[in-house]
Amino acid sequence: MSPIQGELQTQVMAALWRLGSGTVEETRSALPPRYRSAYTTVQTVLNRLAERGLLARTKGRGAIRYTPRVSEADYVSRSIEQALAGASQDARQTVLAQLIGELKPDEIAELQHRAQESRTRRRTR
Repeated sequence: MSPIQGELQTQVMAALWRLGSGTVEETRSALPPRYRSAYTTVQTVLNRLAERGLLARTKGRGAIRYTPRVSEADYVSRSIEQALAGASQDARQTVLAQLIGELKPDEIAELQHRAQESRTRRRTR
């Protein structure tokens, strides 16, 4: 999986994660006004993301539909794993502690719940 590059690609992926899938025009319309570039610019970005394996393309009624091949959560998780892969154990633990330390109590409770679900899924495989 190739990383998302640049602010426009980030905004395009965020729009498609919200939409689930979209044509060039649907994606363009879902972008914040600041990033609502020309149709051809958005089309180029979508095609580059598809060529790099982040989006799937399917032909529909007169328009190509783009669908994320990876969920936002999976993308962020993989990005963090890659960023931490070469770091020392101390650096990894410090980064994770800082991230967790910024969470609110209700977010920590939700995180603990999701961690337990993840452990349960791993045991049943």
